[in-house]
Amino acid sequence: MRTRLLFAAAGLIAVSLPAQGRVQRPMTFEDFAAVKNVGDPQVSPNGASVLYSLRTTDVNANKRTTVTVLAPIGANSGLRAGQFPNATTNASEARWSPDGKRIAYISGGQLWIADANGANTRQISNVNAGASGPVWSPTGDRIAFVSGVYPDCDGDACNIDRAKAADTGKVKAHIADNLLYRHWTEWTPETRSHLFVVAPDGTGLLDVTARVKYDVPPGPFAGSEAYSFSPDGKELAYTAKDQGREDAWSTDLNVYVVPVTGGAATVITAANRGADQNPVYSPDGRTILYGSQARPGFESDRVRLMAYDRASRTASELLPNWDRNADSYTFSPGGDAIYLSTVDASRNKFYRISRTASGWSATPQLLTNGGNNTSPSIAANGNTIAWVQNATERPAEVYVGTLGTRGLTDIRRLTHENDALIAQLKLYPAEDFWFKGADGDSVQGLLLKPPQYQPGKKFPVLFLIHGGPQGEWLDEWHGRWNSELFASPGFGIVEINPRGSFGYGQKFTDQISKDWGGKVYTDLMNGLDAALARNSWLDSTRMGAAGGSYGGYMTNWIAGHSNRFKALFTHAGVYNLENMYGATEEIWFSDWEFGGPYWDKNAMEATYRRWSPHLFAGNFHTPHLVVVGELDYRVPYTEGLSLFTALQRQGVPSRLIDFPDEGHWIGKPQNQRLWWSEALGWFKKYLSP
Repeated sequence: MRTRLLFAAAGLIAVSLPAQGRVQRPMTFEDFAAVKNVGDPQVSPNGASVLYSLRTTDVNANKRTTVTVLAPIGANSGLRAGQFPNATTNASEARWSPDGKRIAYISGGQLWIADANGANTRQISNVNAGASGPVWSPTGDRIAFVSGVYPDCDGDACNIDRAKAADTGKVKAHIADNLLYRHWTEWTPETRSHLFVVAPDGTGLLDVTARVKYDVPPGPFAGSEAYSFSPDGKELAYTAKDQGREDAWSTDLNVYVVPVTGGAATVITAANRGADQNPVYSPDGRTILYGSQARPGFESDRVRLMAYDRASRTASELLPNWDRNADSYTFSPGGDAIYLSTVDASRNKFYRISRTASGWSATPQLLTNGGNNTSPSIAANGNTIAWVQNATERPAEVYVGTLGTRGLTDIRRLTHENDALIAQLKLYPAEDFWFKGADGDSVQGLLLKPPQYQPGKKFPVLFLIHGGPQGEWLDEWHGRWNSELFASPGFGIVEINPRGSFGYGQKFTDQISKDWGGKVYTDLMNGLDAALARNSWLDSTRMGAAGGSYGGYMTNWIAGHSNRFKALFTHAGVYNLENMYGATEEIWFSDWEFGGPYWDKNAMEATYRRWSPHLFAGNFHTPHLVVVGELDYRVPYTEGLSLFTALQRQGVPSRLIDFPDEGHWIGKPQNQRLWWSEALGWFKKYLSP
């Protein structure tokens, strides 16, 4: 499932970092690793301070460290700026109590609480599998969190014994009776993530989902957005998936409600067979908002904003004519507005709908335009908002603003964690361009100049293709496929959002399914041609292409269908559709995208035998770099091995890089250093003059 965080920023002007008198230089991997990752802003109830996470990377130690920082917004916050709760504690997921006097956080894998000034720290959980995702009850008497348990255990002593036996056992065999026996980067464990509540003093620990055999939240990426308290603190709503042996081919998530004292949970979304998730209560307790997808089996269907009436037990869609995803949403503290965020034309943006005498306004009001905006947090006073904003040429920082009848005003940047580093670097902003796509429609692309750019001089082209296939290139500082770092050797970067991308309406998103090498390929080539035609500094005789996941598929497809590129780079790319179906884990994805299993005659003729890159391996001639991770269960690494075999067997210049300790993404700092060295080295070898 694709779940997104909330919000964005209104008419923002990019912050200009002082660089006069400085010689700016291209970015290096060391610079990329030195960027401080700012995220998870949490504004205090009175709107006077913000907590945010700060993650740093130590490449030599091959690790990352996350701490929490407290930043006063004004001079009258009464709290001291600095690391929270103190300079020696690595805290994360910090959350204010409703009265703003205490802060819950995770440290050392357990739940802690401290006074807002950092004093009186105390651990309030001691569960075997650790705690994560703290959420305060609006009444302040409980904190919800999640932890892994063996569902048939009666208490933590049993969990400890079972975990020890599994760890020390000499036999490590995996035994499966159903599909989804492994997911993303791990074999599915016997434990399940359950939802707990505990009092702020550490008493009353209770598993409110005791004995259930599903995960709360559903894996692998959902977090605390998947559950919430009712305003009176007596009920929890949460997201879960309980489809038994159909888990691997069903997308039917549901929203449940359960008393905070435990007991039987009730499904409130059973009628819909698509995904329903991420419940949010209205301040008056009458309504639960949630995101819903209507089409079963399609993980990229439009996410509708639904309102469940707790009295009548009925649900209705609030914005049936809004052709965008309700990626995240929240009520204003007074309940008279709903704030939501979505991707629109390569940016995350914030919108607002207001309650009127006749109901909710039908057309969302755009609050933001500039930058890429995420992770909003609204103060209990209803006026102050904090969020994270970034762009292609600048890493994320915390911004604050004021919400009012005119929209989002008094916008200002609160943090400056990366100013000194970015001021040293020559970084151009992304430029938007539009062109005619495969259907004669308007399709968007992004263009980035290299740091060495000079008018009148030509530069090689690096064509980047996004994954998904339902996804998008955003105007963002990317934590993995960073376009500024790709540009650093002197490459012009072209990125296209072809059909299948989010942010252009659901019809546009739908048009890639069962047509992976069709109109989307035309969109990509048309976009590249448009960029070349409008930018004489791009050298069409020196071009490379690269992509990961579906982007890797398309790179493999290009290898068999075009000789216009001098070099290719495939990361975790699909190569053989038939083999992919039998080896991947989320079968709903293959069923939808390929039209069914490969033994279905119609699907075989229309998709598998038409769009599989391996069938065109005889056309491979372009030098090709192939990267895989052995823990990648989404696109199993054997896809890359098969590709490399075809390249080597035919004498095509090629290189294989296999990371045995990585999955679909390369995340460990030293592995990332090698990844970037090999990727940039490959293109410098073939694209340099």
